Amino acid sequence: MATERRNDLRAFRDFVDKQLANGGAIMTLDECLGLWDVENQSDQERDETLAEVLQGLEDLRAGRVRPFEEFDREFRKTHHLPPRS
Repeated sequence: MATERRNDLRAFRDFVDKQLANGGAIMTLDECLGLWDVENQSDQERDETLAEVLQGLEDLRAGRVRPFEEFDREFRKTHHLPPRS
C-alpha cells in the first residue's frame, strides 16, 4: 500500500500541507521529498535500509572504517575534483 501512496499526487499534496501547517515551511524541497520517501517506503525497503544501517554500525564497532579525510582525498582524485581548501 505504501508504494501506491508514494505515487498519489493528492496524498503528496496533503503531506505537504501537513508539513507546512506543522512549521515545515523551513524545510527545503529536497528535505520534504526525502521525508516523503522515508514515510512511504515499502516494508522491504525499510527492512533493507535498517539492515544497511545495522551493518554500518557493526563495521564501526569492528573498526572497519577509515578517516573521512582519507576517503575525501581518494574520492576527489578518482572524480577529478579539486582538493579541499
